[in-house]
Amino acid sequence: MSVAILVLGATGRVGSLVVRELAAAGSSVGGLVRDPARAAALWPAGVHAVAGDLADAASVRRAMHGVQAVLISSPVHPQLAPWQCQAMHAAADAGVRRIVKLSGSAWTMRPGDCTTIGAAHAAAEAELQALVAAGRCQGVCIRPNAFLQGMLGRVVAEAQAGGRFALALGDARVAFADVRDIAAACAQALRATAPPAGIEVTGPAAVGGADIAVLLQRLLSRPVAYRPIEVAEAIDRARATGLSAFTLRHQQEVLLRLRAGAGEPVSAEFQAAVGRTPRTVDAYLAEACAARA
Repeated sequence: MSVAILVLGATGRVGSLVVRELAAAGSSVGGLVRDPARAAALWPAGVHAVAGDLADAASVRRAMHGVQAVLISSPVHPQLAPWQCQAMHAAADAGVRRIVKLSGSAWTMRPGDCTTIGAAHAAAEAELQALVAAGRCQGVCIRPNAFLQGMLGRVVAEAQAGGRFALALGDARVAFADVRDIAAACAQALRATAPPAGIEVTGPAAVGGADIAVLLQRLLSRPVAYRPIEVAEAIDRARATGLSAFTLRHQQEVLLRLRAGAGEPVSAEFQAAVGRTPRTVDAYLAEACAARA
């Protein structure tokens, strides 16, 4: 059974939210997954689980049949660029009219200063633009800033347990992007009549460790201190969780740039495209504190 909108990376932290948002809006949506039975049990009724894998080109080509719009999203991986480019060509060959790519942060793709994954995203974006220039599809690139939940997901637990939390940001501020807003931008780009060619998703304001400490003090009604740590310590913590060397390199490159202020600029593109202001760090921390109460 074909679907109007297909989500690649449909079980990821963004893709899974995109699937749910599209389903709630009544769209005909499916997700490309390795295990359709398992995925179908996690999704709302009416979402189609389509068997396939980005690493399996034939399965991706089959999945594109009858699709009108596709979201291409994939996790940090050495093959990110070739797999995404392969999927884009499969979509264009099948007549998919709109390709939305969940890309990297804009500051990871600066010419001459790309991160490893930023360079891969830049290569995939260039391939998409070539398809657009050839009149083979419409293209939209979603460029999220640092993921709020990914970087601040543990600070409430740390603050509650010991009255302090650690981040490797130094004195830098970051306009953290809520994963729900990133998903909303993707869903909007897939469904809109004439979406922009790119949407940069940031929070409405940049905050630093000291700002977060003040917010947590108010929310927890107790003293909370920010403990700045070096990037090396943050990577050692991540290594202890079993992450691959490739992912650790990616995290190190990102943290070094955030520490230098790369994630501070605020973009208005999300509000212009989606029609509402992005979520704040304050609101997210309030939700996290309430969930742990």
